[in-house]
Amino acid sequence: MLSSFRDQRAGASLIFARIVYAINWVNFGAIFYLMAPDLGTGISGDGIVTSAFYLGLGLMQIPGGVLSARWGPKRVVVTGIFLSSFAVLGTSVATDIPEAAVLRFLVGWGMAFVFAPAVIIITQLMHGGKSGMGVGLMNSAFDVGGIFGLFGWVVLAAATGWRPSLALAGALGILTGTLVALYIPADKDYAAPKVDGKAMRAVVFDRQLVLLGLGTVGFGFAYTVVSGFMTFYGVDALHVSGTLAALATVFVTVVPIFTALYGGRTFDSLSKHRGVMVACLVGSAASLVVVAFPSIAAAAAGSVLAGIVTGVGYTFAFAGARELNRAGKEYETLAVGWVNSISLSGSFAPPIIFSYIVETQGYQAAWFWTGVLTLAFVVPILVMVESWRR
Repeated sequence: MLSSFRDQRAGASLIFARIVYAINWVNFGAIFYLMAPDLGTGISGDGIVTSAFYLGLGLMQIPGGVLSARWGPKRVVVTGIFLSSFAVLGTSVATDIPEAAVLRFLVGWGMAFVFAPAVIIITQLMHGGKSGMGVGLMNSAFDVGGIFGLFGWVVLAAATGWRPSLALAGALGILTGTLVALYIPADKDYAAPKVDGKAMRAVVFDRQLVLLGLGTVGFGFAYTVVSGFMTFYGVDALHVSGTLAALATVFVTVVPIFTALYGGRTFDSLSKHRGVMVACLVGSAASLVVVAFPSIAAAAAGSVLAGIVTGVGYTFAFAGARELNRAGKEYETLAVGWVNSISLSGSFAPPIIFSYIVETQGYQAAWFWTGVLTLAFVVPILVMVESWRR
């Protein structure tokens, strides 16, 4: 993998940062069943804090893209890593849900500054500058981190306590921020240029980018609900151990390690992309409906299916955003960030919807109806153009 980079130290530091980024994305939901008694809450608290996290992620994508165009992607990535990592450290001493929600909003805010600029950096670092492979590597690194965050952090938190486990995660984030600052090349081509309002509006009001972002919300329904609630569901409703519930959940990140890379190669080789996205969105809906059958085997099957389709789908979405951008090279980050902003802002809703249905109708209804709602996001993709090649 590192042979794909022109500068292997720079590539390794970015991949390591992406792995730890993923740990701090998913570990909160994985260990929440241990946190809930200390924070005095249940499934509703998980929904509130998870939604706050995605709100921070969604709202700050565009500011991150604008700052990247003005400051350069490296500066923005380093800033975001440090902000999110210190907020994770703060979460380790949270005493109630309001504190945890504010801190997770800040974790999301920091992470919003990282992804889109990092996509541009990794593409620039790779031989040939291929969008699909660059995004595929980033997504695969995220899924490697997701394994540690969803399963490893359950084992770690059960052994040491949830507070020390989050403190360690925050410290690892600070380490990766330091490595990225040291090894990623300086932003020589980004000497504080004037931000072109016309170009920014061209990105934000681009019909294809808006439709792509809306369609990508559907993957958030599958990934957000499975990664954020499956472990709690296994302990609370299926009455299995936290370790077994986490093992069923972790497939949502194990499987995309391979499917994201496959998606990257497929994106680069295809001239038409819409049909693959539609198939992945239908698969996302099916992955949630499957979990409505109350067994740990069904939970694992839904997690596997969610991993297959989100690995390919997210890679297509973010590689497509870069390719569809028509505002100029320096606005590639903004284009990717805009699609990600729409997607993540939409992901604010699933945790609230899911936890509300659980409390009013039960888990089985929540899994089923969340899956049905996912099908609505096929429509924006169907009305896009066939090819997303610039």
